[in-house]
Amino acid sequence: MRLHEILTRFSDIIRTYEVLQYEVVGLHVRLKLKIVLANGSELYVRDTLLDGQQRKYAFHWQDGSGRLIARWDNAAHWPAVETYPHHKHVGDEGQVVPSEATTLEEVLAVIQANL
Repeated sequence: MRLHEILTRFSDIIRTYEVLQYEVVGLHVRLKLKIVLANGSELYVRDTLLDGQQRKYAFHWQDGSGRLIARWDNAAHWPAVETYPHHKHVGDEGQVVPSEATTLEEVLAVIQANL
């Protein structure tokens, strides 16, 4: 699904969004977004595709005062998590749980269910 279609699908929970970076250089694609949600919380999106193959992502959801609610990412630093390298930090950096959500659409669906 294309970015505009995803943002439109979740327009009931998205107050505003800003594309901070969208860059395509050869097979490298970089996307950074700031999404302000209906309750005032913010979702920062960083999604990168390297050489058209290796994907790195982080979806950082914080409340209006900047405190982490959850962050989904695939940094390879939690090998004990059963969905490795995909995982979610909840509430603070030390609480890490498995996560199946790996795309903006999946993360927004989780957020929508929690708002």
